[in-house]
Amino acid sequence: MKTKKSYEELCRESDAFWEKMCARAKADPNYPAIAAEVNAEIDAAFAMEKARAEAGLTQAQVAERMGTTQSSVARMSRGRVSLPSLARYLAACGKRMEITLRQL
Repeated sequence: MKTKKSYEELCRESDAFWEKMCARAKADPNYPAIAAEVNAEIDAAFAMEKARAEAGLTQAQVAERMGTTQSSVARMSRGRVSLPSLARYLAACGKRMEITLRQL
């Protein structure tokens, strides 16, 4: 018969697994580039959501201003967006994009 694990035991196992996976990922020579790409996508998604919220717009309204569909805006909002599309999205929200370069 299987014994149930406590919440604390599951958390410890999860933390140990996460640490192991992070160590394995960081050992990959491509890790800095991969991490930078993922962080850029996350930053873009947060910037887009913040701009839309500050403008008080729905995704459908942003889409209308961009001349595209709401589903396209929803896909962009997940962070996988080209720079020209990101600039158009932000402009539809009354913002402009500035790019800052930082050392990895």
